[in-house]
Amino acid sequence: MPLKNKKQSMASHLKQFKNPLYSTIGLEKFLDKHGCFNAKRVLDVGCGCGAVTNYMARKHPSVRFEGLDYNKYLIKKGKKIPANNALNNLELSCGDLFKLPPRLKKTLDGIYNVHTLCCLKRMEPVMDSLANLEPRWIAFNSLFYEGPLDTLIHIRDYKDSDITDDNPDGDFNIFSLPLTKKYLEKKGYKYFFYERFEIPKRLKKPPIGKRGTYTIKTEISPRTQFSGPVYLPWYFVLAKKSI
Repeated sequence: MPLKNKKQSMASHLKQFKNPLYSTIGLEKFLDKHGCFNAKRVLDVGCGCGAVTNYMARKHPSVRFEGLDYNKYLIKKGKKIPANNALNNLELSCGDLFKLPPRLKKTLDGIYNVHTLCCLKRMEPVMDSLANLEPRWIAFNSLFYEGPLDTLIHIRDYKDSDITDDNPDGDFNIFSLPLTKKYLEKKGYKYFFYERFEIPKRLKKPPIGKRGTYTIKTEISPRTQFSGPVYLPWYFVLAKKSI
C-alpha cells in the first residue's frame, strides 16, 4: 500500500474512534438484542486498527475482545492508539482470515466481521474458516440480497491506479441471504437472524468520480445507500448454534 493511501486509511480509521460509524452503532445494538454479549470472548476478524473492536469493548467491559487483521501496518498503528491501550479487555493481533490461529479453536463465544465479506468473490471459504473455530455465533455486516442471487461488482477507478481488477478494495459483492442461511445451517448454526441497516442520516453525494457513500430517496428507503453507481444493500446477519 503506497504511503499516501496508508495516511488516508489511518485518517479514516482514527476518525471512527471519536465518531463511530452509524453502522458500528447499529451492529452493536443488533448483536446485543440477540444476546451475543452474554459472552466471555469475542473475535473481530478484519478489525483494521481496532475502531469497531474498541467501540464494542467499551460498550461491554466484561467481555474479552480480540481484533485480528492481516494488515500489519494497521495492527502496529492500532496498538499505539491510546484509546485501545486504555482498555484491559481488548487486544489486537495479526492474522489471516483463511488461516486463523489454531489457538482460537473452541475458545470463542462469537465472531463478527465488518465490511470484508463484500470484498471477496465467494462467501463459502469465509464461512468455512470461521465455523472451523467452532464459536457459538457468527455475524456479518456486509452486502446481502433477500433472494437466491449473488451479484459480483467491481469498480474500476481510473483516478486510483491501485484499484486494479484483482484488487478487492474495488469490490462490492452482494451475497444471497437464503443461501447464506442454508450454508451456515449445514455448519450447525440453526438459528438465523438478519436486519437491513437503515442509516439514520442523509449523506450528501460526493463530486462525480469520487468514491464514498451517499443516500438517495427511493422506494426501497428514504435514505437508500449508494457509492458511485452502486446500490449498497447493507445488512446485519447473525447465525447462532443455540438460543
